Amino acid sequence: MEKEISEIAENLQRISGTEDHTLFHEGCFEFDVPKLPIEVKEMKNHILSRQLARSVQNEHAYRFPTSPIPNGDDAVRFRLSPDSPPDVHFNGIASPDVLSLHVPSKTPDAETQFTVDDAELSLRFNTAMSPDITSPKNRVIEYQRVCIGGDDASGASATEDDLQEAAVALMKSMELREKYMRASLQKNGRIVKRYLKMAKEGLQPPRKDCYYNAPATDKEHPIHPPEFTGDPFEVKHWPETLAVSVSFEKGIAQLKSLNKTTLLPNLPTFTLEEFIRDEKTMRMFVASGPLKSFAYRRLCYLSSKFALHNLLNEGGETLEQKNVPHRDFYNIRKVDTHVHAASCMNQKHLLRFIKKCIRTRQDDYVCLNKATGEPLTLKQLMEHLGITAYEMNIDNLDVHADRNTFHRFDKFNAKYNPIGQSQLREVFLKTDNYCKGAFFAHVLKEVFSDLEESKYQNAEPRLSIYGKTRDEWDDLAKWAINFRVYSPNIRWIVQVPRLYDVYKSKGVVGTFQDMIENIFQPLFEVTLDPTSHPELHAFLEHVSAFDSVDDESKVDLVHFDYGIPIADQWDRHENPPYAYYIFYMYANIAVLNQLRQHRGMHVFAFRPHCGEAGSVSHLISTFLLAESINHGLLLRKAPVLQYLFYLCQIGLAMSPLSNNSLFLEYHRNPLIDFLSRGLHVCLSTDDPLQFHFTKEPLMEEYSIAAQVWKLSFTDMCELARNSVLISGFPDVVKSHWLGLNYWREEEGVASNDITRTNLPNIRVAYRHETLTNELHLIIRAALDVRRNGDPSTMGLCSSPLHVIASNFLQMNHLSNGLSCEGYDGDEEEIGN
Repeated sequence: MEKEISEIAENLQRISGTEDHTLFHEGCFEFDVPKLPIEVKEMKNHILSRQLARSVQNEHAYRFPTSPIPNGDDAVRFRLSPDSPPDVHFNGIASPDVLSLHVPSKTPDAETQFTVDDAELSLRFNTAMSPDITSPKNRVIEYQRVCIGGDDASGASATEDDLQEAAVALMKSMELREKYMRASLQKNGRIVKRYLKMAKEGLQPPRKDCYYNAPATDKEHPIHPPEFTGDPFEVKHWPETLAVSVSFEKGIAQLKSLNKTTLLPNLPTFTLEEFIRDEKTMRMFVASGPLKSFAYRRLCYLSSKFALHNLLNEGGETLEQKNVPHRDFYNIRKVDTHVHAASCMNQKHLLRFIKKCIRTRQDDYVCLNKATGEPLTLKQLMEHLGITAYEMNIDNLDVHADRNTFHRFDKFNAKYNPIGQSQLREVFLKTDNYCKGAFFAHVLKEVFSDLEESKYQNAEPRLSIYGKTRDEWDDLAKWAINFRVYSPNIRWIVQVPRLYDVYKSKGVVGTFQDMIENIFQPLFEVTLDPTSHPELHAFLEHVSAFDSVDDESKVDLVHFDYGIPIADQWDRHENPPYAYYIFYMYANIAVLNQLRQHRGMHVFAFRPHCGEAGSVSHLISTFLLAESINHGLLLRKAPVLQYLFYLCQIGLAMSPLSNNSLFLEYHRNPLIDFLSRGLHVCLSTDDPLQFHFTKEPLMEEYSIAAQVWKLSFTDMCELARNSVLISGFPDVVKSHWLGLNYWREEEGVASNDITRTNLPNIRVAYRHETLTNELHLIIRAALDVRRNGDPSTMGLCSSPLHVIASNFLQMNHLSNGLSCEGYDGDEEEIGN
C-alpha cells in the first residue's frame, strides 16, 4: 500500500507541473498555484486523509519543513498547496521592516539570553521570537496558513507613529494587570507573562520543558480522575496555629506578628489612591482615539483571518477529529463556570420537588408565623398561602423569564419567588432558614446527581455570603457538611451581593468596612488557626473563587475618583461605586491568598460579574483586578479593552440565553465575534431556573448556539476546553481531563491532548501562532520606542499618550495628574 501511495504521489507531481503564477510582482511573497484538475485535487485529499490516519497514534501530528534557510534573501516565500505545509525561508535575523504573521511562532526558549543594551534589545527580540525551523524542537503542525506581506503588514494600515504609540499604551496596560495578578497570586496568561518579562528584564525565566516527555498511557493517567472514597469533608492538613493578629485599616486586612519568631509573607501594599491612579490611566487609554482605531483594525483583522483559516482548514480539522477513537463532543469535559445555586435546576425539576415535599414532608416545621411567631409546618404554610399540590403547575409557578423581564432586573429578581411568594423561596432556595436549609440541600443533591450521571458535565454553583454578620461563613459551612452537599462534579464559588445600602438602611452595618470585616475576618481566622472554625476549614477546600454580583445597570451615585472616602469612613447611605466594591474585594483576597500560600493552603480567584450592563468603566476595574469575568457583553463597545482581553487571554463566561431575556437579543450577542477573534470565551447557563427547559441546561446552551451561529464541532470543543481552563477545578483534575501538559500553553500544540479534548491540533496551533504574532507586534514596537529614546522625537508629543510613552522609557509609575476627560463609556459597538 505504501508503494502504491508513493507512485500516486509521483504521478500527481508530474501532472501538476511546476509552473508558478506570480500574483504580486512587487511584494515580498510569492504564491505558487499549480494547475490542478478536480480529480487530482480529490486524490491529494485522499492521500492527506491516509496520512492523518497513519499518524493518529501519535499525540501530535508534526512535519519537519525540509526547505533550507538561504543567506542574503530578505524575503519570506510561501508555497500554498492543499497537501503540504508552507515552506518557510527567512534570514537568521528577522527583517525589521517585515513581520511574519503566519510563521509557526513560539515563545522564547529558556536558554535564550538577552543583553541589556537598549540599542540591540529590539533586534535580538526579533531573532528570539523567529522560530528556527531547522531545529527538532520546533516541529510544525500541518495546516494552511494565511500570509500577510508588504511594508504595512505589521501595522494593519496604521502609521509607524500610531503603531508605536498604541504599542506603548497596550504594553503599559498589560504591565498594570500583571502587577495586580502577581500580588494576588491569581493566574495571568503564561504567554503574555513571558513576553512582558522578556521585554522588561531582557532574559527568560528558567523552565523545565515537558515537551519531550513520553506521554503517559491511559492506564497510568486515565481521562477520569481517581474516584474519591471516604468522607469528602475530611481534612488531613491542619497547620499549627500562627501567632499573628488581624486587623482592618482603611478597609484592608493588616497582619501583625505577635512574636519575633513568626515570619509573615511579603504582603501587597496597594492603596485606594494607587488603584484610582491606575484606573484613570486605563480610562485614558480606552478613550484614546488613535488607540481605539488601532485596536478596532486589529480585531477586524483577527476576524477576517479566522474566516480564511476556516475556509482553508475546516476539512483538516474535521479529519483530525474523525480519526480520534472514542472521543467526540458528547464525552469531553465541560464546565458550567457561571451558574447560581439557587437557580441551578430547571422549572419542572423545582415544581416536581415542591410537590414531592408537600406529599412526603408536610409535617416538617419550615418557618415562623410572622403574626404569632409560632412555627408552621409545610402543610400549614401551604394552607396559609391557599395553594395545594394539585393546583400547582409550571404556569402558576411563574419562575421563568419572559419578554417582560427585558431591561427590568427588578422583575427578574421577583422570578426567584415560586408562585410569587417570598416565603416559598425562603423555605426551598435558602441555606439560612428555619429548617437550616434542608430542602435546598436536597434539591441541590438531585441536580448534582444528574451531573454525575452525565459524567462529562461539571459546574461551579454560587453560594451567597452577604456580609451582614460574621456567623454567615460558619453557618454556610455547617449546612454543607451536615447535609453532605458535595459532588466530584462541582466546585463552589462564593458570591457577595453589592447590597451595602440595604444593610445600612436597616442599621445592620455602620460603615462599609463593617461589611468587609464580616466577609473576610472569619477567613483570616480560619487560615491562622484552622481549629477555630473546623467546619469552615473543611468547606473551604471545595471553594475555588469569589464573585461580586448585583444589577450593573444601576447608576453609581458617587463618582469613583480622588477624594472618595475610604472604607472605614464610608458611613453614608448611598451604595459605593462598582469599582469601589471590586477594589476592596480584590485587596483583601490578595492579602488572604498570600497568607494561605504561606500556610500551604490553596488560594482563591476573583471572578466577578462584569460587563453585562452599565458603564464600560466596570470592565477597566476587572481587567486590572480579576482573573476572569462573567458576561463581558460591553466589550463589544470598547475595542481597546476587547483587544487587551484577547492579548491577556482573560476568561469570559458568557450566557447568551440569559442575556437574551435581560439585556441583549441573541442575534446581537458578541460571543461568536469573541470566539472568532480568539478571546478566551466559554458558554455558561447563569440561571437555568429562569432561562432553560431541559435537565441538561449546559447542553441546551451549546445546542442553541450551534444552531444559531452554525458552530462546527471544532468550535464547540474549543469552547468546552476553554471552560475547563477557566474553571477552578484543581490542576490534578484538569490534567486528567485535558492532558498532562495542558498548562503549558506557551508551548502551543504541545499543551493539547486531542485524545482527551477532541480539539484538533490545527486549531490549537492557529490560536497559538496568532496570539504570539500579535504580542510580537506589540512588544517589538514598544521596544523600538525604548531603543529610540524620547518619543517626542518621533512625533508622539502631539498625542495625549506621549506622557505615558515617556514614563514607559523609565519603567516608572505614571504621574497622578493624568486626565480621563472625554471618556463617556459609550463607544460605538463593533462586530455586530
